[in-house]
Amino acid sequence: MQREVPLKCSCGAVRGVAHSVSLRRGTRVVCMCIDCQTYAHFLGRAADILDAHGGTDVFQLAPGQLELGQGADQLRCVRLSPKGAMRWYTECCKTPVGNTAPSPSVPFVGVPHLFMDHGGSPGGRERDLGPVRFWVQGQDGHGQLPPRTHPRFPPRLLLRTAYLLLRAKLTGLSRPTPFWDAKGKPTVEPLVLSREERARLRELCKR
Repeated sequence: MQREVPLKCSCGAVRGVAHSVSLRRGTRVVCMCIDCQTYAHFLGRAADILDAHGGTDVFQLAPGQLELGQGADQLRCVRLSPKGAMRWYTECCKTPVGNTAPSPSVPFVGVPHLFMDHGGSPGGRERDLGPVRFWVQGQDGHGQLPPRTHPRFPPRLLLRTAYLLLRAKLTGLSRPTPFWDAKGKPTVEPLVLSREERARLRELCKR
């Protein structure tokens, strides 16, 4: 069953929709990597984004499934290093919008839970996205981790991601996208953190 899942930042200034969301077209993952934790602290919203293990609940889908309408001018981008992932967020309330590869040739976006609006109903996220399929990057996690946590990335996830990338290219779901213009340039010039700023934020991940 496919669903149209509303997207909304915490203050409501930015809104959109994730189209045709289903278990076949996406993957729900909890990522505990140090970069995702660092990003949450960069936004100043670690308490809202990270779970007790330092994980971020993300739904991976094709960029063409993501549409932004109201407040698209609030979109901003940061990279934790010059070669790091593109991490998109809202300027208004620092809500994470999505993580993409540095190039539109890789049609992939991971949408953090905070940007998806499940109507506030108990179990709404499970209803819309299904259960978590993978817990990854447990090497950076905190405390007693979920039993199925992989220290890095399990082969099954890598194979599934490769399949979804190929499917997105073949079905035209790599575009349109709010993150790249027609020439393949980012719609917003990314801020690249300095090594010192990244180190400062990573110290916060240890607390």
